[in-house]
Order: sequence, then C-alpha cells, then structure tokens
Amino acid sequence: MIRLVTLAAAAACIALPAMAQSPSIRISTAGKSVEQVKAAVHKAAWRLCARETEGASFPIDEQRACVTDTTRTTLAQSSDPALRLASR
Repeated sequence: MIRLVTLAAAAACIALPAMAQSPSIRISTAGKSVEQVKAAVHKAAWRLCARETEGASFPIDEQRACVTDTTRTTLAQSSDPALRLASR
C-alpha cells in the first residue's frame, strides 16, 4: 500500500484565480486498511473544503459537493488498486 496520499482540492469546485497552487493535506497510509484510509481522506477533505468554501453563497451545499468530489478524485488517483476501487 502506498505510504502517503496527497489530497488536492479539485479545481472545478474551488477555483481560486489568486492561488498559484491548490492547498493540500498529506495523509499517512502506513499500516491502515482501505476503510481507514478512506475515512482519513474524507475527514481531510472536509477540513480542506471548509476552508475553501468559506464565504460562499451556499456554503453547506458547496462544501458537500467539494468533499464528495475531492474524496473521489483523491482515491481514484491512488496507486493502490483497492483504493481506486473504493473511489467508485
């Protein structure tokens, strides 16, 4: 299993022209099951998206969409086949 998953917010959900680089959170996956990694990615996505949707017109809806998309995208980019399957 990979050692780290880097969570990058999807540009479509939180496009901010002033930012040169999307914010990211690194998650250690060493010794964790697929479910534990998936839960950690979801929790990190929630924190990241809360910061990115602050001040939005519909913050709850935008945060929920951001978390769903970010979690799915992050798991799909993993080099671990089990995590890629979990993204579906």
